Amino acid sequence: MRSRGKLAFTLLELLVAMTITLILAGLMLAVLTNTLRLWQRTQEDFSASSSASLALDLIERDLRAAVFRKDGGTWLACDVIDAPALLAPHGWLIQTGMKPAGTESRRLIPEPVDAATPLIANVRFGLSGAWLRFLSTNVETDGSLPMAVSYQIVRRPVSGAVASSNPAETRYTLFRSAVGSDATFATGNDVTAPGYAGISTTPSASRNPKTLMNPNSSDALATNVVDFGVWLHLRNSDGTLRRIFPADNDDLVHAARDSGGAADPNRFPEVVDVMVRILSDQGADLISEMETGGAHLNRPAQYESDAAWWWGVVESHSRVYVRRIVLRGVTS
Repeated sequence: MRSRGKLAFTLLELLVAMTITLILAGLMLAVLTNTLRLWQRTQEDFSASSSASLALDLIERDLRAAVFRKDGGTWLACDVIDAPALLAPHGWLIQTGMKPAGTESRRLIPEPVDAATPLIANVRFGLSGAWLRFLSTNVETDGSLPMAVSYQIVRRPVSGAVASSNPAETRYTLFRSAVGSDATFATGNDVTAPGYAGISTTPSASRNPKTLMNPNSSDALATNVVDFGVWLHLRNSDGTLRRIFPADNDDLVHAARDSGGAADPNRFPEVVDVMVRILSDQGADLISEMETGGAHLNRPAQYESDAAWWWGVVESHSRVYVRRIVLRGVTS
């Protein structure tokens, strides 16, 4: 009697089984990859929203407590700096390929958009964003003495010295600087006074008057903020708003020295629109690579300039957050 041969898979059956296994593994990998990407986007959106909420909450608190006196001093000022050489005293790390200056970045007045869209979300506040400083109260736990406060974007390493040799990552960061009440009293109620400015490229000590221009690294409020800006408004007699800053794309300076009969460039606002544009982590990495290692990168054909390329990446990997803030009444 002939013994039965051992049962076994044929080569064809093995190939079919391997093919099915690979297809299933590929499908599972695709599902897993999409799930991880969705999770990453959700985490980035949450992180950006949290950062924006914190920044806007603090700006709103400070602006609602802003004070103004008609004493000839500038109690609120806003500058849009669009020349790299002027940013060194603000503690910027200036490098080739960074956020572009010029018309690609300076679009202070929006193009026509749908009325339901917050108009300030569609503008760009130059190379530096807005450098906003003013006198505020109620920012200390022990009282309501006037204190000079400043908000601005600074591009520098996230830690250590402001130097190209610093190996720390370079990021655009929104800073909030608050000068101590004693130092504010000694320096005066004019936020454009020389005591609040300086020529040093080294960040100032925290709560020092010169930190109004060159913030201390410990005063960082939100990272990956590539644009920050404000629109300043007055109310017309019929309740509508009239923007007093910026008046046009070349209106880069506002100094509130008077109210009432003063010209718009010197009026203290009644309503302020604030915007911040925050990069996703992926966007921040892409911008960093473009700015620090761009020599080996080739600009995609759809962008006619490096400036357009920079903004193309930013707009594809960022979100804009907007808030309208009503200030308290102006006092004489």
